[in-house]
Amino acid sequence: MTSPYYKQHWIEIDDSRLAVYDTLLQYHPRMEPLVAPLDLRAGLSVLDVGSGPGYVALEFARRVGQSGHVTGVDINQTFISRANARAGEQGLAQVSFRHAAFPPLPFASTTFDRVFCKNVLEYVDSAEVTISEIARVTKSGGKTLLIDSDWDMLALDISDEALHDRVLRAVKTTATHEPRIGRKLARFCRMAGLDNISVKIFASPDLSGWTLPMLENNLYQYITVSGEVSQTEADAWLDDVKARVKNGEYFFCLPQFVVSATKP
Repeated sequence: MTSPYYKQHWIEIDDSRLAVYDTLLQYHPRMEPLVAPLDLRAGLSVLDVGSGPGYVALEFARRVGQSGHVTGVDINQTFISRANARAGEQGLAQVSFRHAAFPPLPFASTTFDRVFCKNVLEYVDSAEVTISEIARVTKSGGKTLLIDSDWDMLALDISDEALHDRVLRAVKTTATHEPRIGRKLARFCRMAGLDNISVKIFASPDLSGWTLPMLENNLYQYITVSGEVSQTEADAWLDDVKARVKNGEYFFCLPQFVVSATKP
C-alpha cells in the first residue's frame, strides 16, 4: 500500500526531480544565517533529519571535523545511497546516512549535541510528534534548529492571480501535510519541552529565476496530480512563470521560519 502523496512523492523520486534537487539542495553561502544558530564546532555529534541528497550534512561534517560525527536520515533510498557515496568520495568518514521513515526517529534518546531539520516537517505524518522525537534524541544542553515554510506566505507575481490562488490551494492540499508549519514551530517546540526558543524569519526574494526549477519540477507536478487544476490551466500557469523569467519580470519569495531551541 502506498503512502499519502505528501509522503509518497519523497519515497519515489524520478530522475528529473533528483537532478533538480542535486542543484537546489546544494549548500550555498546564502544559507549561513539560517544554520548559524547551530553553533557547530569540532567534536560535536549532529543529526540532519530529512537529509535529502546530503549536501548540508557534508558541510556540517567538515565543521565538526574528524573528532565529531554527522548522521543524516531520510525516507528516500536513492538520496541515502548517493549521499554515502559522496561522503566516501570526499573522504569524510565522520558522516553517515541512514534510510528510515520517521517519526519515530531510529535513534536512542539523548544521542546528539545538535539536531537540524530543514523543509521537512511540512511533509511528515505528524510534525508535532516529529519535533517531540527531535527533542528526545537531543542531549541535555544540546541545540535544535528547525527551518520550514509557511505556504500561505508564498508570493509569486503572476498574470492570472485567481488561477494562482487555485494553484497554491492545490499545492497545499496535495503535496504538504502541514502547509502552515512555519507559524507552528515555536509552539510545537514548547510542547516538546524545549526552551530558549528563538524565532527568525528570512526572506530571499528571487528576481532572476533561480527558483524556477522548483516551480517547474515540483509545483507543476503537484498541481497536475491534484485534480483541482486542469492540464491546460497548469500549462498556462507555468508558461506565464517562464515568460516572466525571460522578460525580467519574475518575482518569487517563500519566507523561511528559523526556530532554534535548547534541550533543558
